[in-house]
Amino acid sequence: MFTDAADEVAFAGLLQRRLTVTAQRDNTLFIRLRLYYRFARLGLHLVEGAVLAVLCGAAFVQYQPWQQPVIRWWHRRFCNILGLEIRVQGAPLVGRAMWVSNHVSWLDIPVIGTHFPVYFLSKAEVAKWPVVGWLARVAGTLFIQRGSGDAGNVGQQLAGHLRDGRNVLFFPEGTTTDGHRLKRFFHKLFTAAVEAQVPVQPVLLCYRDEHDALHPHAPFIGDDEFLSHAIDILKGDGMVVDLLVLPPEPVGEHDARSLAKALEVRMGLALAELQQRKT
Repeated sequence: MFTDAADEVAFAGLLQRRLTVTAQRDNTLFIRLRLYYRFARLGLHLVEGAVLAVLCGAAFVQYQPWQQPVIRWWHRRFCNILGLEIRVQGAPLVGRAMWVSNHVSWLDIPVIGTHFPVYFLSKAEVAKWPVVGWLARVAGTLFIQRGSGDAGNVGQQLAGHLRDGRNVLFFPEGTTTDGHRLKRFFHKLFTAAVEAQVPVQPVLLCYRDEHDALHPHAPFIGDDEFLSHAIDILKGDGMVVDLLVLPPEPVGEHDARSLAKALEVRMGLALAELQQRKT
């Protein structure tokens, strides 16, 4: 479950902060009504997504230009239902790029997808999730089986999408974190940017609570189960998400390994600075 002792310690601290927040949050009728209301809206929104997928043709063929506004609208509504306030800082490169981001939660995809016309690379398990997996597939998500040696094949697919003018985002850490620090970047998928000769557009996510601290319920790590995690988000007061767009990294003379390392260093420093900012 954990890749190193630091992960285990971080998760233990995260659980303690969650318990503290839960204890302070009254299980009142208002909290229960908010949960039921948001759950009903979310269910309706999933149905809307299925209908829109058929109407815009995404249920039959993906990666069409006219589908992106529909996908972004659906992500935006999804974030509104969950009570996410997204603050975007910076502007991305105009044109083709391979995108990378730190990875904190399943929330990362709708948060980024609300603002930017990108397709996502996700773990294969998501494709098996009821309803959500199908919606992710019709939205153009690419899936990779972790630890299967499939990175080379997926990298070729990514390079093909980039050459065709599509922006694809993946999470180079390969797993979610508690949001405090970056894990080591896996370099193999960066080969796609090198082969397609497109720059890499990095973005960073920081989930904050009402005290401007890192939100304890946002990370999806360790023993978290999707349903219970989603219920915690639906019951909460909402959260602020800082979405920082960094300057793009040109491929230049980089190979995949040096490109991954350069971005890991840049993004790690920028994440530390972002977390220290006060609103």
